[in-house]
Amino acid sequence: MRGAIRYMLLATAVMLLAAGTAQASGFSIYEAGARATALGGAFTATADDGSALFYNPAGLSFIEGRSVQGDFMPITPMFEFAAATTQSDNIGMTSPATAKTVSQTFPIPGLYYTSNHGTISWGIGAYAPFGLGVKWADPETYIGRTTSYDVTIETIYGTPAISWRFAENFAVSGGVDIAWQSIDLNRFTQHPTTGENALDTNISGHSSINVTPCFGFMGHLSKFTLGAMYHWQKTMKYDDGEAILENVASGDSYAWAAALLQGIGGTTHKITSELNLPSIMSLALAYRFTERIKLEFNAVRFGWSTFESLDLKSETSALNQEIHFNYEDSWQYRFGLDMGLSDHFTGMLGYVYDKTPQPLASVSPILADSDRNDYSVGLMWHNDHWRVTAAYMAVIADQRTNIENGQAVRNSTSYPVGTYSTVANIFAIGLGYRF
Repeated sequence: MRGAIRYMLLATAVMLLAAGTAQASGFSIYEAGARATALGGAFTATADDGSALFYNPAGLSFIEGRSVQGDFMPITPMFEFAAATTQSDNIGMTSPATAKTVSQTFPIPGLYYTSNHGTISWGIGAYAPFGLGVKWADPETYIGRTTSYDVTIETIYGTPAISWRFAENFAVSGGVDIAWQSIDLNRFTQHPTTGENALDTNISGHSSINVTPCFGFMGHLSKFTLGAMYHWQKTMKYDDGEAILENVASGDSYAWAAALLQGIGGTTHKITSELNLPSIMSLALAYRFTERIKLEFNAVRFGWSTFESLDLKSETSALNQEIHFNYEDSWQYRFGLDMGLSDHFTGMLGYVYDKTPQPLASVSPILADSDRNDYSVGLMWHNDHWRVTAAYMAVIADQRTNIENGQAVRNSTSYPVGTYSTVANIFAIGLGYRF
């Protein structure tokens, strides 16, 4: 069995490293399992499969026997931008007034093992709760290219946890979130007078391993179930980042860019930075109307106020930069309806209202977030040993413009002025086996 667990974790690591990432509110990814996705992520008071390691590890105490589970959740987002009619203070005035991202699919996986020993239960899982992937089409002419034309943030969590069933219907749990992250950002620098793309810059790096605690609680009271979970905030440290600058200009602009590169000591430079990830807290209440029908509500709070800026530091002071985000703490409200259709089939519906943590001034090509409404549906077939789940979620974001009272609101004049639109489709499939 130990060999099987090592194999599962290795396979998950390979999948996660190969996977892209996608934007959610802020850049959280709350889809850690197919069944939970079908229920709109309202799963903290249910947590009856391996993804409990994210949604509420106290649920491990109520999963009988041992189980292994794999989930695969492809996300296909699309961002569009329509520039305002006045762009007089924007770099790249001649750029097209509309833009969209390229078609991308980000395969978000999760893999879990759980084991119930009566009073004490434990489990281990790997999943990707934070990520960002925004790649704009036609990067050489995209109006926001001096901020970013392609950005990716990938985050992997490995969570071992133990749950203590201290009474028949009550359990508490504790564990640790072991996280690793990578970042990759691409942008152009333009010639100050001609506006020609002169330097193509890539900033990339891998964080150090970060370890923080997580907690859970679950209690069954007649027809009600209470649940709570908490994942601690993180600071991801980058000590081995790298900035590579390429001269892509021509003519006089090429000579200007070459002189600039010589003045800063060449094309390759070491970068250090830190990126803060928010705490996650979910408070849940579920009510079972009948043996087969249950409704659950989750209020989920993200401590995004820790995500203030990305401070890039280099031995070459000319490359130092601070990207301001100034996010605010935010709440999500999640509803899930669980319906037993027969002895072997369960139907699921979900709804999410997701409040953006992003202030208007931070809306940019790196991330244009907004309030959103999510709708989900799913079907699960199950018997004494197997579970097979399929789900779909539509993520519909409000349009977001960085114009307020006729004025541009932005942290940098390189942020284009206009309106962003976002939609995403999330497909999910899960396979679980109980021993």
